[in-house]
Amino acid sequence: MPVLMNPDAAAARAKMRRVFAKAEQDIIDEINRKRLAGYVDYGEVAALERVQKILADMSDEVEEYFPKYVEKVFYKADKDLAGYGNAGVLTSTQIDIEQQLVNNLMGEIAEASSTAFESAQQALLVGRAEEGLFREAMLTAVLQGEATGSFQKTATNLAVDLQQRGLTAYVDKAGRQWKLTDYCDMCVRTTARQAEVAAALTSDDWDLWQITARPDTCELCAAYQGRVYSKSGTDPDYPPLWQAFGKIDINGSNDLANTYLNIHPNCMCSLVRYTTAGKTDAQIQREKDFSSFEKRPADVDYRSKRSREAYREKEKARAKLLRDRDQWKRYKAALGDDVPGFEAFRRNKLAGSKKYQKLESEYRSLRASG
Repeated sequence: MPVLMNPDAAAARAKMRRVFAKAEQDIIDEINRKRLAGYVDYGEVAALERVQKILADMSDEVEEYFPKYVEKVFYKADKDLAGYGNAGVLTSTQIDIEQQLVNNLMGEIAEASSTAFESAQQALLVGRAEEGLFREAMLTAVLQGEATGSFQKTATNLAVDLQQRGLTAYVDKAGRQWKLTDYCDMCVRTTARQAEVAAALTSDDWDLWQITARPDTCELCAAYQGRVYSKSGTDPDYPPLWQAFGKIDINGSNDLANTYLNIHPNCMCSLVRYTTAGKTDAQIQREKDFSSFEKRPADVDYRSKRSREAYREKEKARAKLLRDRDQWKRYKAALGDDVPGFEAFRRNKLAGSKKYQKLESEYRSLRASG
């Protein structure tokens, strides 16, 4: 049985990420435009109106596109999993879940937009009496720039600083500040995955499902992978699926509509249908025991040393990718069109090419002289 995976998901998430990245870049450009023009304590109202429009346009584009994508996921699941040529009309359960997913996503983006607007507002009001995000640095830099006659270079350095910081859209419990693009992208990826899971689970009445295991999984997912679950929660031999996904309202109903439809945000665990056909009684019993939360509690890290190392390596690679992307943004803001696209920039960096060395030297020189 193939692992549940929608091939359109990557393209959809890439499209949405471009929307978020454009919105974030447009806002940063608006703030930098004001600085480069030499504005310090006026023009904020007009600038903030443009920022609001940018965020509103971003939300409108997501609201127009994403419901169509979610519906497409449901139709595709019906076609692929049920095995017939043309998907039928969505069931009432699927429609309810689809609407819930879209509403949840739009709520997350609305909150992120509000926080990002506040972040932009702080950056724009740097010349006021209030403490802005860059007030002290901005005023000091402006005075130094005016004294030395190098305001343009000072403004460029401030633009690089803003580009590096990005626009804060969310602060999590650990105190980590999420940039607008990264946070909205995480919301979309999570919602898209939830849609894929919901589409498969509501395509028919198949009750037993297994969360597949990954060799490079995180500790939280490892506790739930490999187990077999009952979608209805009525099978006496397997735990209910909501125990893996978690209930939104702890006192609410034990059904799909009251679960997060994934183990955690950004979770990419997959589901496959489970059957006992062709298995021995001993094998079936082992899988029942493996699935039991009484015999295998969920608060234990069951990963092997190799799995933990594979996960650490994956996270290190991801962290390096994010650092490279931030570096590329800084270089792009400072050096403009001399810096190629991200993929080309990263290839040059990994190869240690002369082109990359030249960009690195120019960037350091610009920062040192600022």
